[in-house]
Amino acid sequence: MNRKISVGLCISLVIISITATFAVTMVASKEIFSGIMNNISQRSQSYQVVEEVNQIVSSYFYGSVSDQNKLNAALSEGYVKGLDDPNSIYLSASEYASYTSTLEGGVTGVGLETVYNYQTSEFVVTYVYEGSPAEKAGLKANDVITAIDNTEVTMSNFSQLRNLLYGSLLSSVSIEYERNDETIVAETMLGFSIPSVRSNLYGNVGYIKIGGFYKNTASEFKAAAEKLIENGAESLVFDVRDVSGGTIDYAAQVIDVISPAIPDNIAVAKDKNGNVYKDKIYTAENSNITMPFAVLINNRTSGPAELFACDLRDISQAQLIGTKTAGVGTMQELFPLEDGGAVLLTVALIEPRGGATAVYNKVGIEPTVEVTLSTGGLTDLDLLTTEQDKQLSAALNMMAS
Repeated sequence: MNRKISVGLCISLVIISITATFAVTMVASKEIFSGIMNNISQRSQSYQVVEEVNQIVSSYFYGSVSDQNKLNAALSEGYVKGLDDPNSIYLSASEYASYTSTLEGGVTGVGLETVYNYQTSEFVVTYVYEGSPAEKAGLKANDVITAIDNTEVTMSNFSQLRNLLYGSLLSSVSIEYERNDETIVAETMLGFSIPSVRSNLYGNVGYIKIGGFYKNTASEFKAAAEKLIENGAESLVFDVRDVSGGTIDYAAQVIDVISPAIPDNIAVAKDKNGNVYKDKIYTAENSNITMPFAVLINNRTSGPAELFACDLRDISQAQLIGTKTAGVGTMQELFPLEDGGAVLLTVALIEPRGGATAVYNKVGIEPTVEVTLSTGGLTDLDLLTTEQDKQLSAALNMMAS
């Protein structure tokens, strides 16, 4: 039996429904409005502090602000520093250009690796790249550089002078060096693209040193691995000690070269709300290299290099040899600014293949085989012989057995 309701009751119900909806909407709107007002209030306070400092400087500073761009850059740098995140930094226009150039094209120079030996007070050549202007000029590992462009190398200026050995401009640099008590002067050209990967073969064990994870690293890495295998390598040791440069994107490309195709992901970037950041889900599909692996790590293995080590451990059962890593498991993104500079900002947490339980940010990655390294006072790994480098020796012995 159908029951009819009066027109008055119907109108009353409609009014009640509208009132309830309006009330809910008002509550939600109030919360949104409060959030907006809080943000505006916080921003207003920030701007007010800056303006207060500006008024004090304008009124009392004994001098003048001659470079407004420099002042703006300092404000931007200070703001980013205030985030208290060592991986978020402000880059000036020149630093931004240098950073992007390195990521996209790698480092250019005369083709040398050098180290200052504080024990002997000598600026030593540790590696000369094949086909480089430095090699063509006759320089070799263990040569001692005494002067660059007619300026004597000292402990206080070696870092500044070393910068003269790098650059993309096709100009020459003069290098004075000693070998077997003989002083030699060589004119070398800049502009050589320095590989981010170098390799060596120890018996049947291949060794690959990765200098950073850049755009060209995956192709160089693949070529080096294939050449070592072609020459008889039956296992591979990857060295990412002291490595922090590059990006997660390029590290994932290198992992893809050697990691077998797997049904799940090799890494996922998660934003502060736990959502996937800009579709950053990394997979492995292309590998055809199957053999025993070891990865050398230490406390300065950081960022992209940590993802490389973690994934090789979890996907390819690689042995991690050395000491615990730095624990930088986040992803950074570049945001260009109108002044020509940029902010390199931490935007996401990296979850490696093992998921949330394998996150290494602020924790680090423990080695599967711990080997501490006593350098005997030497400050750089490149100064060590294979015998002195106990971590490398341990990896070579393990992979050869």
